[in-house]
Amino acid sequence: DPGRGPAWAAGTPVGPAYAALSATAAMGAGLLNADDQDLVRTTLRDWDGSHPSLTADPFPDRSERPGARLALLVALAPYRITEADVAAWRRPEHTDHCLVHLVAYGAFAAVDRIETSLTAPGARAAARETP
Repeated sequence: DPGRGPAWAAGTPVGPAYAALSATAAMGAGLLNADDQDLVRTTLRDWDGSHPSLTADPFPDRSERPGARLALLVALAPYRITEADVAAWRRPEHTDHCLVHLVAYGAFAAVDRIETSLTAPGARAAARETP
């Protein structure tokens, strides 16, 4: 049982599907060490929805934190992922299967952040006030 899913999907097939996707994507977090998981969580929690700067590289260095960099690029700026970013992540212990899990984790972490923002009480009140 994947769970019920978010309240907005209650009573629909979308709820369990969303919960299953969330649980599967979360498995990708296990490919990162605790510090990198914390960096991804903190960065997304603090994200204001804007595009990351193109003039400065706000993402972790690919040689030092390739997994965190790739997860954050997927979440916030997938159009900026390069072959070098993927190559930095790839090691003998990281198969294509691992890459898919890491990418799913980054993508769904962004979806979860947006979903949380849209369903927060303040967001719902602001939406009702918008003409």
